[in-house]
Amino acid sequence: MAMDINEKVIQKFNRHLKSNLNNLEGIYDFQEQLKKEKDEIEKSLSMASTTTPSKVKAVIENVEHVSCEIKQMQETYLDLSEMIADTFSKNDKNLELQEVFDKIEQLDKSLSYLYFIRHVNNISDEIETSLLSNDDQFTITLYMNLTNISCQLQTSTCRHLTSYIHETLHFWHNLIKEKLSKEFSDLLKQLKWPFYGTNTTSVNASTTETLTRFKILIKYLFHLQLPEEMIKPVVTSVLLTDFAPVSLPVVFLIRPFRQRFIYHFTGAKLTNRQDKPEWFFTQILTWIKDHAQWVEKNVQPVADSIGLEHLDMKAEFMRALVQLAVEKLHSELPVVQYDDTLFAHLVDEALGFERELRETLLYPQTQPATIFILTQAHIFVKWINMEKKYATEKMDAILSSNMAWERLTGSDVDDMKITECADAFLTLLTTISDRYKHLPQPGHRLQFLELQLELVDDWRVRLLQLLHESYEDPLTSLIPHILNTLHYVANVLEEWGVTVHFLQLHFFKKQFETVENASDKGNDVNENIGEIEGTVFDEAVALLRRLEKELINEISDSVALDVKAKSRAYRTDKWFAMQSSKEVASLSVTPSGCPMFQELATRLHTLHNILALPLFNQAWKNLAAQLDQFLFEEVVLVNHFNNGGAEQLQYDILRNLFPLFGLYINKPDSYFPLIKEACVLLNILTGSAILLEEALNNNDKNESTQILADIGVYKMSAKLALKVIETRTDTIHT
Repeated sequence: MAMDINEKVIQKFNRHLKSNLNNLEGIYDFQEQLKKEKDEIEKSLSMASTTTPSKVKAVIENVEHVSCEIKQMQETYLDLSEMIADTFSKNDKNLELQEVFDKIEQLDKSLSYLYFIRHVNNISDEIETSLLSNDDQFTITLYMNLTNISCQLQTSTCRHLTSYIHETLHFWHNLIKEKLSKEFSDLLKQLKWPFYGTNTTSVNASTTETLTRFKILIKYLFHLQLPEEMIKPVVTSVLLTDFAPVSLPVVFLIRPFRQRFIYHFTGAKLTNRQDKPEWFFTQILTWIKDHAQWVEKNVQPVADSIGLEHLDMKAEFMRALVQLAVEKLHSELPVVQYDDTLFAHLVDEALGFERELRETLLYPQTQPATIFILTQAHIFVKWINMEKKYATEKMDAILSSNMAWERLTGSDVDDMKITECADAFLTLLTTISDRYKHLPQPGHRLQFLELQLELVDDWRVRLLQLLHESYEDPLTSLIPHILNTLHYVANVLEEWGVTVHFLQLHFFKKQFETVENASDKGNDVNENIGEIEGTVFDEAVALLRRLEKELINEISDSVALDVKAKSRAYRTDKWFAMQSSKEVASLSVTPSGCPMFQELATRLHTLHNILALPLFNQAWKNLAAQLDQFLFEEVVLVNHFNNGGAEQLQYDILRNLFPLFGLYINKPDSYFPLIKEACVLLNILTGSAILLEEALNNNDKNESTQILADIGVYKMSAKLALKVIETRTDTIHT
């Protein structure tokens, strides 16, 4: 210990003085520091000598208190130990009694278990006795008791007992069903079921006794029905699980039909032909038509009378027969899918069968039929491709037909000039719509819609190709027929777009696109769903309208060129030296203008005959605008007019040009604003013309417009009006 202290002292001196021997003067400072530390230590010790006794006393008192508590806890522990030991001794006796009670309870349960089995066995014995005595009513009552017991045990943990009850119930179910089946078959023979041919009238001749017994057996069969949880439907394909099991009476009623169906439409029978699927579809439809109402009339009331109102016996009967057709269709598809002709025919007949079921026989939409077989992935792809192939071939046949550009006859289609190919193409699209409109899944319908839109675009491209092959005069080529076709198809597509069928598809299409875009961008779908506008055909119609507009312009330009080609003599006539109305007996059309007006009349008549009325209205408006501009620029502005020339031009316009258009429209003059107002300016009095010219030169735009309006010039600008006035020989300033 002394060494430790010495070392600490030495280390402290070394730290303070360090290795520099010249620093020994610092020893005095170090001494002073040590003295201060010593004084502080002594001071703290003197303070401790005064405060320590009170702290030590408190600690001692606390220790004594804790010691007392420990002694008390030891005493309590001893008391508790004695009590626990005493309780254990008593519990040993209780445990022995509990074991006895548990054993008694177990024996009691075992006895109840045996009593339960004996009760079931007694019921079985009674069922056997009643079967032997042919007491069907009592047999069914006992069976219903057994069924109730089975239902009560559904939640039981006694698996073996539950299994025993189920096996017992199945055993008696099969025996009773076999017995009732024989009697039921005999009754069906007496009723001459199934009905066919002249046999359909025999049902009304059935005796009341036979029908009464039939209804009693129907009631027994309803009661004989196994609980739903015990029914294990037997299906030949996963697809057929959509067909819910039918009730036992319907199973018995369907049995003869199934036998006949299998006999006629399987194996090597002559009626089982892959190229004649309509035979088995028609047979099913015929059976439904001949028997469904009878089932509803005679079986449904029995179900209602025993509390089974929720069962629709007619729908069940139809579903059981439809299942026969679906099973047959399902077995045929894998074979015929490699032959396009057979496959197409089978699909046609399956769709026709579905349509007949839903629309004519009112088969419930919630019940399965043939559509869900056709929408299997691999079959659906084949179906879509087949539709596209045959539609393309049909379009080729439509356009290559000798009658393609002939018009449909009928007073209601004359104005539209509907062509055979337009009607045939729309019929093709309608047929496709009819084939897929019953598909329950929007995704499947949208795929068919995309096919239709693709066909419309393909149709437009084919018409374009025909246009490029035509180099004749537009009015005698295919252009007018193609125009009428485009116009009619576009109009019909616009009408279709606002029908319920296509509006729903437009909604689904936009929804799918919204979801897809939101998924790609990682946005919330609800944030991207806005108001849906337009129709599914908007883009297709826009392309058709654009082509329609181009062709209208081409035809209008062609007619305008032909008319202009006949106008040279008219344009270069001596307008400055013509006789006035006072110098001739009466005015008549300018001779040099006859070829032009004759050409115009002929072309307008031709346009009216070959174009649909809405297209003709567009064409003559385009033509009128071009002729108005042409006559103004090439006749009025480049010539000079004396009074006779001005009167002659006005006569030609008012009495020849306007009446030619007046054959087809009211107020044709409103479509020739330039030439009409030029005639007004050319024919006002000389003094008025001079004053007008001065006013137009000296007034601002607004005042000039008002001055022109006062003389009936509304469309022409002041600048153009001045140019027209300057062509008058009586206002030319020398």
